[in-house]
Amino acid sequence: MEMEHQKSSALRPAYTEIDTTQLAALQQEASTLIIDVREHHEVPILDGEIFKKAPMSEFADFLAADIPEKNIVFICQHGIRSVAAAEALHEKYGSEKQLYSLKGGIAKWRNYFL
Repeated sequence: MEMEHQKSSALRPAYTEIDTTQLAALQQEASTLIIDVREHHEVPILDGEIFKKAPMSEFADFLAADIPEKNIVFICQHGIRSVAAAEALHEKYGSEKQLYSLKGGIAKWRNYFL
């Protein structure tokens, strides 16, 4: 029985793709960090008090830091870099953190951010 549990937890995906409704729900949770992995020049520019900026070009520095939050949501322009960021953080923390990627990125949900 113990072995079955280990197998099922090992098969758990590195991240979950979410939509803006789920993003809004996670924003209400105290232990949630939302990270914009787009580069500094990309628009729209998001509120720095809500979205932490960790561009992929500087992501190694972000990975080196300790992250206390349990829920970590990655966003980018189209949802591709956010998946890469979630996978990288999963390698560091395993199942210790709940990792999310905004499906389709800001391009799909642009009206949500404006």
